[in-house]
Amino acid sequence: TPEMIWIKNRTWTRNWAVYHKGSNGGTNPAEYYLVLNSNASQFQSSGMFNDTEPTSTQFTVGTSNRVNATGDKYLAMLFASVDGISKVGYYNGSNNTITITTGFQPRFLIVKRVTGASNANWWVFDTMRGWGTNTQGLKLNEDDDQENLGNISTRLSTGFTLTNNNQWNGDGEKYIYYAHA
Repeated sequence: TPEMIWIKNRTWTRNWAVYHKGSNGGTNPAEYYLVLNSNASQFQSSGMFNDTEPTSTQFTVGTSNRVNATGDKYLAMLFASVDGISKVGYYNGSNNTITITTGFQPRFLIVKRVTGASNANWWVFDTMRGWGTNTQGLKLNEDDDQENLGNISTRLSTGFTLTNNNQWNGDGEKYIYYAHA
């Protein structure tokens, strides 16, 4: 069953629509959507995913032209958790460093704040650019160069840690993530 879905209208210039099982803290997530190429928080709308959770055989789209317009062509990317390989998840931020358990040591991580004000970037951390003492972060939603964020995260044999920062671990905020081994 897909736990995260990215949909792109290939016919017209439209923003990417994103479903994630962690939207709205995991309660009725299909009633919400995110925009991959934006730093906005989650939006509530039945027009994207028709308020219908995906199943193991299908996902449903609503009436928005971002996901369903007559004659338009679309690309859909589906993500699911696979033991030891990938994890689609969500967590609540805190004032302290938190530990997220994935069951494997990730080499690639996407983190997004889904609540609060704007400036909620899609952060990417990976081992190719540097993840640890000198973590290099890249924002999927911007065309900026990577940023040296310092010691903001540690890879563990069964997951990762994140230090306190509103972008990836702010007190009272909700976050989604995708991790890959």
